[in-house]
Amino acid sequence: MGDSIGDILGKGNFKEPPEIGIIKTFVHEQTGISPKVAITQKNYIVSMPNASAAGTLRFKLFQLQRSLGHERKIIIKIV
Repeated sequence: MGDSIGDILGKGNFKEPPEIGIIKTFVHEQTGISPKVAITQKNYIVSMPNASAAGTLRFKLFQLQRSLGHERKIIIKIV
């Protein structure tokens, strides 16, 4: 019989892209919060828990964007 989806996914070596690690580290250093980060085709989406943390991060957004390059835009989302 064929492999189950658990067997197929269990064989994969899924690693976090380095850009996500850079974003998480930067945000944690600046705000003390560990954000959730998602990647879409054109954007990095950084989910922050409150407006205060998002506002603090927005002041440093240019610095973060320069460290990542300009291939994707960084979007801050309050959840």
